[in-house]
Amino acid sequence: MNYVLYGTESYLLKESLAKILLQHGIQDEMNKVVYDARKTDAYTVMEDAQTYPFFSEYKAIIVQNANFLSPSDDTNWDLHVLEEYLKQPLESTILIFIGNFEKLDARKKIVKKLQSVCKVLQFRKLDEQGKRRFVDEQLKKRSISIERNARELLLSRMPFDILMIQNELSKLELYGDTITTEVVSSIVTRPLEDDVFQLVNAVVEKRIKEAFHIWEDLSTLNKDAVFLIALLAGQFRFLYQVRELLDEGKQQKEITAVLGAHPYRVQRSIQTVMHLSTNAILNILERLATLDQQIKSGKLDKNLGFEMFLLHLRGV
Repeated sequence: MNYVLYGTESYLLKESLAKILLQHGIQDEMNKVVYDARKTDAYTVMEDAQTYPFFSEYKAIIVQNANFLSPSDDTNWDLHVLEEYLKQPLESTILIFIGNFEKLDARKKIVKKLQSVCKVLQFRKLDEQGKRRFVDEQLKKRSISIERNARELLLSRMPFDILMIQNELSKLELYGDTITTEVVSSIVTRPLEDDVFQLVNAVVEKRIKEAFHIWEDLSTLNKDAVFLIALLAGQFRFLYQVRELLDEGKQQKEITAVLGAHPYRVQRSIQTVMHLSTNAILNILERLATLDQQIKSGKLDKNLGFEMFLLHLRGV
């Protein structure tokens, strides 16, 4: 059996790869060869695939960066060589193609061929529902006792990256006692988005002095102004969606379902948009876009431009 493993969730992909190797009894490095499709040509890889394992039933040929299966190919692979090998593959060779991309290019002949002869597994980043399910599973698996409010706060702070989630839960596991909201606040890393949300609230509520303090804190953490602009734009786009749905008469639960967002984020956003009209939000988004263009074109210093933007929001 040969495999195609692709997707942007690297933790689950690596976990699946380890299971595949274990299932086929491939544990020693002698029978596991890793190639980079961007550095090694198809002929070399397929030639190796046709050699037998050493004192083992199977050997694994792992082809990383198999981008010839995606819409963006930077490998220059001779796919004819691969197609010829697939006509008579060696049963003792487990061929595993790995790609860090979101989707296969289904139009390609080689993709259709591999889909017919390989087990294809996709590993997507968690969505909100998937994150909640994964965190709950891990809390149970690690026997972590947590209060209901603390769980909600924990979920609101959790990123969508599984490895980062595991790291944060390991901290709680070491704590050893029942997890309260105070424990979550002191132990679990607050995501950057939280600081951005506080910044948004500060400027919307015209607490400009506080806004500058948050901006200075973010600058101290070496957070680039262009990066912050992108985060702010994302937050204001979300606020615009919430404002629109509220104007349509939808309630918090309905908005949460439509946007697929964390209930806590929706709740906080509803509180924020009570101070804003849709026109005001659109005006802010337009100014963010203009600021982004001015900085990238070199017309405006990024730090000065960002501070001028904050001052402008006083009048929104």
